[in-house]
Amino acid sequence: MTTLPETRVLTDATGRRIAWCEYGDPNGRIALAAHGTPGSRYQGLPLHESAVAAGVRLVFPDRPGYGQTSPLGGKGQPDRGFHDWDDDALAILDHLGADRVALVGFSGGGGYALALAARFPARVERLILACAMVPGTPRDTLRHRIRLISLLYAAARWTPGIASALLAGTGVARTRKNALSAWPAADRAIMNSPVTQANSAIDGREAKAQGTAATLADLRRYYRELPEPLESITVPTVFLHGSADGNVPIDVARRAHGRIPNATLEVIPDAGHLFLVQDPGLLMRFLG
Repeated sequence: MTTLPETRVLTDATGRRIAWCEYGDPNGRIALAAHGTPGSRYQGLPLHESAVAAGVRLVFPDRPGYGQTSPLGGKGQPDRGFHDWDDDALAILDHLGADRVALVGFSGGGGYALALAARFPARVERLILACAMVPGTPRDTLRHRIRLISLLYAAARWTPGIASALLAGTGVARTRKNALSAWPAADRAIMNSPVTQANSAIDGREAKAQGTAATLADLRRYYRELPEPLESITVPTVFLHGSADGNVPIDVARRAHGRIPNATLEVIPDAGHLFLVQDPGLLMRFLG
């Protein structure tokens, strides 16, 4: 049975709850994570032991509307797009007394990490984009994406009721299982692990604790560019990506890497979307 870390909660000035978990060394160097889509503060479970060894204190908040973090706005309130996470992230950093940290964007959290780094570079020491999706990626760059994933993005945009029913009724874990043959061999091996299945079930349940609205918003936002061009990002940036990723194809990272100054691209040969579950040390090299 998986032992869950303590859930910490901060109440902001508006009365919203911001929830997070911490992994690794409680006295280590702080790194802030933007979880994937869908996801939650429990997405860091596979990274704990590696973070301990690396001396990293890995902070994993629930983004707005996920897990135990309150959603933002409401009827009549503006949608700030990928900047919806900014205030929560900065509130946690202020609470922890962290001036500048390493920032990690995982998968569908990539857009939120990019947005924070673009607007608040003074708070970001370096940015690591791990198998991360990038806002405004053109269709031809996604030509090698698993078809079922592309259909989910399209449904979120054009038929949200269908997308919501899929997400609420079965979750992405069931979708992955039903289309297992479409995933690269490396991901299939990881997904068949009993430990991975247990952790994914915990994360998946918490991801939809408040419904599917946050997930649908994430998926719809990726059709638009960030307000700030990628060329304006000044913090040192690392793309960490598997060459066989079928969820976010490697061409996404290659294209974005070419647009961000002071960026490097680390390609993991034959790795899929879930390579950090199997080898978290690949990430810790950039956080430790």
